[in-house]
Amino acid sequence: MTKPNNRIKKLFDAVTLQGVLSDLSHLVALERLGARYISRVVWRAPIKDRRIALTFDDGPNLMNTPALLEILGKHKIPATFFLVGKHILANLDLAKKIVQNGHEIANHTFTHPLMPRLSDEKIHKEIAQTDELLRSLNGVAPKFLRPPMGLFSPRVLDIIEKAGYKTVVGDVYPRDPHLPGKEKILNRVLSRTENGSILILHDGGNSGNVDRSQTLWAVDKFVPQLQNKGFTFVTLSDLLS
Repeated sequence: MTKPNNRIKKLFDAVTLQGVLSDLSHLVALERLGARYISRVVWRAPIKDRRIALTFDDGPNLMNTPALLEILGKHKIPATFFLVGKHILANLDLAKKIVQNGHEIANHTFTHPLMPRLSDEKIHKEIAQTDELLRSLNGVAPKFLRPPMGLFSPRVLDIIEKAGYKTVVGDVYPRDPHLPGKEKILNRVLSRTENGSILILHDGGNSGNVDRSQTLWAVDKFVPQLQNKGFTFVTLSDLLS
């Protein structure tokens, strides 16, 4: 049996490694390089005015989404939620509340898989199942799909586009799922947001009890600070119209 102090050390090492990988990933910032090479994907809106879009992945989540909706309501701003189909089914009333609160909803697949590893048929199914659920929430055909983990291939993009979607990643990703610390999330968003930016954060995850307290704290802080810099928060549809 592993001794308690050994288990604690392993946990500490895992958290430390995650932090290092998070910092390196943020430094490289592949999402900010993507626009140079892949024009089929939306990374940032090519606009001169100070509109930006705040987006959230992996919900709805019973622990975090209600608190997030309160924060967005307090600041009176819209957001775009990339919802996972299986989480919609598990939290249908909450998914409806997102729509009722005036936010946009978009497709983040049904089970949150690594799409390039799937067959064409399975990719179609992942998109179609969530598409049907999204339409049932507001009667509107969803426009945008974000591949889980931001990973795709030319084949995946072909299938997404044939399904009637525009693939969206974004350009400001503070690595909030890695729990880098609330101040890091805040500073990463503030330092990289520019005209037309699409901010990528998370209110959900693969488990029901995922911790998004750092994200919630940071959102409550950076929204008014960005507004004070002259930025206006809009939905993805408004940003890309």
